[in-house]
Amino acid sequence: MLGLEAVTFDDFYTLRYSVDEGEDIIYPILRALKRQELDVNDEIFLKRYFKEDELYRKGLKETHHESLLDNIVMKTLAAFGYERKPVSRIVKKAVDYGLKTRKIRWFPDAKRTLLTLQKKGFKLGLISNTHWRFSIQLRNEFKNFFDVITLSYEHGYAKPHPSIFLDTLTKLHATASKSLHVGDDPIADIEGAKNVGMKTAFIKRREIKTEADIEVKQLIKLTTL
Repeated sequence: MLGLEAVTFDDFYTLRYSVDEGEDIIYPILRALKRQELDVNDEIFLKRYFKEDELYRKGLKETHHESLLDNIVMKTLAAFGYERKPVSRIVKKAVDYGLKTRKIRWFPDAKRTLLTLQKKGFKLGLISNTHWRFSIQLRNEFKNFFDVITLSYEHGYAKPHPSIFLDTLTKLHATASKSLHVGDDPIADIEGAKNVGMKTAFIKRREIKTEADIEVKQLIKLTTL
């Protein structure tokens, strides 16, 4: 697309993917909490957690207000009489352990696409809906590719909320009409970016219809636009 000055990307299922969709992340987190001698009944804890997680997802869908996974775990522990401040460090450690058990990989052409766009002089931004905290190591890896990294749990709102796109564009010193957003979600990515005036590219990993300006099946195709 002629006239582009910036390209922003979604993360999960656009640039990276989960290798296995096995046990829910709460199970290794629960094991880590018990290793730190928190006295909780597994069945009651899990029942309470999944209820809190459901409330979180409902609220996210309605308001797009984002929070950390840690907060859901701490709300769950509150049912056992644990107060936030005394257990916050324990929860962070347990969640960090849980995150390390996840097997996440980059799509084969993702890094090459980003590096090529860098060399062509585009400003690059990451706009990720996530309540999973980025480790310092992961953040540093992303800094090799992106000028701006916007994570929903830090920004406060998730896509398709307009502020997460506009904040990223402001930090990139880019205008919406001269920027392209790339993602795999027709609502969060395509509709959200279009609503602030950005051009859009749908990475077609699923056979669904979108209102995107362009659709590609491989990220590397973006380097020839």
